[in-house]
Amino acid sequence: MLGNGETGEHIISAGKMGYDNCAKFVRRSVFCQSESDAIGGVATKMMTGKGVDSAGNVKCVSLEDSATICLANVSCGKNHTVAVEAPSSVGTPRVFTWGSGDYGRLGHGIQADEYTPRLVGGLRGPIFATNHPVSAVAGSNCSLIKTKNGHAYYVGKHKQGGESTMRPTLVDALANNGHVVASIGAGSQTVFCSTKSGVTVSWGHGSYGELGYGKDENKSSSKPKFVLGLDSCLVTDVACGMGHTLFIVSDEDEEDAKALKKVSKVEEKDVSQFVEQIKAKKVASDAGADEPAKKKQKGKGKK
Repeated sequence: MLGNGETGEHIISAGKMGYDNCAKFVRRSVFCQSESDAIGGVATKMMTGKGVDSAGNVKCVSLEDSATICLANVSCGKNHTVAVEAPSSVGTPRVFTWGSGDYGRLGHGIQADEYTPRLVGGLRGPIFATNHPVSAVAGSNCSLIKTKNGHAYYVGKHKQGGESTMRPTLVDALANNGHVVASIGAGSQTVFCSTKSGVTVSWGHGSYGELGYGKDENKSSSKPKFVLGLDSCLVTDVACGMGHTLFIVSDEDEEDAKALKKVSKVEEKDVSQFVEQIKAKKVASDAGADEPAKKKQKGKGKK
């Protein structure tokens, strides 16, 4: 996964592992779609036996233009990948997903793994003709897609409770209120959307304050909630990690500067105590690791 040509361990089938030892990056040009999507079918067809083989697996066919597909955006989650096609004169950009299908995070309506980039049929059709997907982010168990007009679509699950969202679903709390999404982010159990009007919302489970609500507020939210600490800030990019979130905030004019002044800053003294705690833990850990060796040395001297 590091691209250095070593190991390349991957799952072939249940209980069977394989190893790819490529010395260089290799172009993969096989993209597919379900038979139902190929003939313009609807989701319910796959659930009534059509487009499914005897083992219950969805039948897929390779896309004829696989060799010419170019990607503009790609994001990797814990066990899945989401990619958005680059704009072209042939048609509207498509979204492809592959990897683990748990929690419906691939957006195909079923919890099934995909070993080949598969077209997400739920992000096709007339509604996306002038509002096509432009970027995507993959969380641990969910995916978030942003469109040209600033709409965000969610699929999967990032909360401990509740049902999974099996198909791409519009984040209507933003779209219905006229918000144009500029940047999106998804982490282990968190999701963020920042708009062009300087509004940032987040939702999910944030044990360490990574949702940004403040120390006196709830750490989690089941629905999109305003991040007041970033009020009026134009967030151009957001990245969600395990227990933390980072933002890139615009600072190009007086309004940006005014908004940034209200944002709390992390000073060296704020993290000094944390650094000392980590050092103390490391010293204790090293001492514990040396203890068995010391006992062994003492034992060698006994007769």
